Amino acid sequence: MYISLNWIKDYVNLDGIDVNELINKFTLSCAEVEGVEIKGGNVSGVITAKIEKVEEHPNSKKLHLLKVNTGKDIIDIVCGAPNVAEGIVVPLATIGANVCGINISKAVVGGYDSYGMCCSAKELGISDDHSGLYVFEDGTPIGVDVKEILDIDDVVFEVDNKSLTNRPDMWGHYGIAREISAITGRELRPLILWDGETNGKKLDITVNTDKCYRYTSATMGNITRKVSPINMQIRLYYAGMRGVNFLADVTNYVMLELGQPMHAFDNAIVDNIEVNELAKEAKFVTLDSQERMLPAHTMVIANDNKPVAVAGIMGGENSEITDDTTSVLIESACFDGTDVRKTATKLGLRTEASARYEKMLDTQLTETALRRFMQIVVENDENAEVTSDITDIVKYTYPEVVIDIDKAYIDKYIGISIPEERIISILESLTFKVENMGDGLYSVTAPSFRTTKDIQGKADLIEEITRVYGYDNIPATSTTQPVVPMIQDKSVDLEYDTKYALATRYNYSEVHSYIWNDYNTCNELGINPPSYMNIVNALQKDNNQIRSTIIPSLMKVVMDNKNDLSGEVQAFEIGRVVTGLNDNGLCNEEKSLGIIRSTRGTMQDALISLKEAVDYIFADIVKAKVEYVKSDINDDLICPVNYYRIVANNINLGYIGIVNPRISKKIDSKMTIVVCEINYTKIRDVQAREYKFEKIYKHPGTELDFNFEIPKTMLYADVEKIATSVDTPLLYKVGLTDIYKAEGSEYANYTLHYSVLAEDHTLTGAEIEEFHANVINVFKANNINLKMN
Repeated sequence: MYISLNWIKDYVNLDGIDVNELINKFTLSCAEVEGVEIKGGNVSGVITAKIEKVEEHPNSKKLHLLKVNTGKDIIDIVCGAPNVAEGIVVPLATIGANVCGINISKAVVGGYDSYGMCCSAKELGISDDHSGLYVFEDGTPIGVDVKEILDIDDVVFEVDNKSLTNRPDMWGHYGIAREISAITGRELRPLILWDGETNGKKLDITVNTDKCYRYTSATMGNITRKVSPINMQIRLYYAGMRGVNFLADVTNYVMLELGQPMHAFDNAIVDNIEVNELAKEAKFVTLDSQERMLPAHTMVIANDNKPVAVAGIMGGENSEITDDTTSVLIESACFDGTDVRKTATKLGLRTEASARYEKMLDTQLTETALRRFMQIVVENDENAEVTSDITDIVKYTYPEVVIDIDKAYIDKYIGISIPEERIISILESLTFKVENMGDGLYSVTAPSFRTTKDIQGKADLIEEITRVYGYDNIPATSTTQPVVPMIQDKSVDLEYDTKYALATRYNYSEVHSYIWNDYNTCNELGINPPSYMNIVNALQKDNNQIRSTIIPSLMKVVMDNKNDLSGEVQAFEIGRVVTGLNDNGLCNEEKSLGIIRSTRGTMQDALISLKEAVDYIFADIVKAKVEYVKSDINDDLICPVNYYRIVANNINLGYIGIVNPRISKKIDSKMTIVVCEINYTKIRDVQAREYKFEKIYKHPGTELDFNFEIPKTMLYADVEKIATSVDTPLLYKVGLTDIYKAEGSEYANYTLHYSVLAEDHTLTGAEIEEFHANVINVFKANNINLKMN
């Protein structure tokens, strides 16, 4: 939101206050200022001048030769603007002037000397209008600096909207002025409101829904002014809005000043008002000329049962203000912010008005805004008159908030003792009513504009006192409290160690994806992952299914990066998934670790590489023995031939497998993709293995290698069971050294490595021979033979 310091100065005297210091105080005490722009600093040497004579350029259809009166001289100007005319007063940048960073000097244009430049509003930085010269009103003196007539010089600062979410009172310049008044100790001037007599005419207005908290309205007629005063237009432009016409500009001006959205209906078209909810959906053309389908139960403003506005969002094209409008029906209303937000979301139409209503506006503000609107109109159009009584229908007001608090409580929580008179003055400067009950007790009544969603309890009052007093005025002191060691949540360490190992040890990249299935990815790959929860009013219509598995999200990562990384993508994510619904219909939300690797290498190498990473996670991080159990799967994503459940402590934790080649080839015809998904919610239930310390034996052992011919269909888990079943009194360990699979053969060559020793003596040759024979025999008993070269 853009704030004009000139506008603030209407209500607070800022003489003698450094702008930078003021903005710093505002940031510390009120809301974050994101940027500051000095307006008019790049405009100088521009005066008012009168065009005395206009001649056509002999060699150009666009250029004109002008005689321009500067008040001192008549000078020649060559100008291409289409609206040049004799007798008009325009801005003239004389030689040596600066306009938006351009230094003006004598120039030859179309073969003729030009001693300056006549300017448009855009060139002065006060509008986006570059269609022609800016023309001053009749009677404007010539030869004076345009800055004496136009409020070009200003300081505009941008306030972060997010920091104002709970402060609807600060969504207007007067609310900002109130805050600046408090932090500077300067007086806040009151608003000038219309308080004239009315003619007693009653308006036909009915409110048929509780979602309209208050509806305040009146009519005005005999309005002859069509264009807003230029300085009003400049303020609107600096605040991020454009001028439309006088009446529309006044509604926007009041909204930017008070934070209360306004709407003006052409009273010749709209002479009665009904605030209703639609019984069924209906088509409606809004002011932006877009036809929209309004859902049933949308709150609308109707005239003779015909909608003329979507309540709190935008008016209709069928009742808009035009240049022929001379009478208006003015709406100043307060609607249910939640309903306005939901309607704006459904329509995909978020406006300046809806953004303010969403913040829960003060119901007491409607009449103030209406009277301010009427005052501005009569100030700027001497013919305008109020043609009805003010009709005010109140359905709901926020309850009054009264908080009892004592000075001892305030001092305790702030940490210092602030004088009583200072506490009371701070609260009263923010429009709180303070009743001093004596003995350091206060009864504080919050202003209505702070009770909608802001001030609720003692802590809120302490914050108000502290921020205006100044956080930097409170000395930093050390606190005394016991130092107790924190017990780290096991899951936090588990996740961190897993991420660190995958990233540094195995060179996987961590990614963060959305929690929904990406429709385009699933559609392109031809997969349909299950989903147990849909998003209502999703920002992207098709991406509305919450994921139950993290693998499709990682498939998108492979698709997006396959070309940059030559098909070699290694990524992982620990994210949320919804694996079903419980008995209460609520979702089972769990954390899942997904790992993916794509390669143009062999399927076997990719799967073994991924298995090594999983082995490390369980052996060194989870510290549990893991088993891979070959299983069946009914899934279109994973190849059923290469699917293994991951089991630890008899808990099924996930799976490791190969993506169906039919799917991986849609990404790249030469690509193999292996994946793993582990339930990181269940993994916390896995009991870590007990550490067993082995005795260090002083007698040397021996190392033996065996090469067996094993059927390719046999799982290594079965091979390992055989290898560790050797019946012997000796101590031994066995591990897999290598696997070789020759094409065309039904067998694979497994190289197993045994480490053997005796507990109390050095092995003899006979013992080694006996162990060697026992290993061969145990495999032979399972129809596995030693490979003979």
